[in-house]
Amino acid sequence: MNERLSHKNQDSILHLKEGSSEAFRELFDAYGPRIHRFSMGYLHNSFEAEEIVQEVFLKIWKVREELSETKSLESFIFTIAKNAILNTIRKSKYEEVYFAYTKLHPQKDVLLDEELDFNELERAYRLSVEKLSPKRKEVFLLSREKNLTNAEIAQQLGVSVKTVENQMTSALSEIRKYLHQYGFSGLIFFDLFL
Repeated sequence: MNERLSHKNQDSILHLKEGSSEAFRELFDAYGPRIHRFSMGYLHNSFEAEEIVQEVFLKIWKVREELSETKSLESFIFTIAKNAILNTIRKSKYEEVYFAYTKLHPQKDVLLDEELDFNELERAYRLSVEKLSPKRKEVFLLSREKNLTNAEIAQQLGVSVKTVENQMTSALSEIRKYLHQYGFSGLIFFDLFL
């Protein structure tokens, strides 16, 4: 049975790599409902779960030529889904904190005006990440956007776990300071990145 599944997995990937829309449709039919159920387990929102399904299959289509016949297609699909779910949760938390902040500080007048919107907050965060040193930025992004553990990052970069921990501590401190310059309470927004 495993050999048959493995052979089917290889065939699906080969056809997908060739750009077969039929192979893509079969993959969507086989995994779409499962990804939706998986997403619902975390998001409890059918619309967001459907967005995850769309995002997963868009990503698969974009990287189809790089797929490996020797690796599990199912594992790859659910890894993409897991990362998309985590990003959705993170964005949702980001928006909640932003709205809580605007309720607490409706008259805040540092570098913010009353028309500050979520996009400006996100831009300030992105700029703070861009200002990090290349190594620190790499460690931060592997942790926060790729959701790797400190041990996985250390292994990938060929450094010690302690080095990764030090880089993360410094990165988070720099981001907090940068956001504080824009009038955001470091404590409130710091929670977003933990």
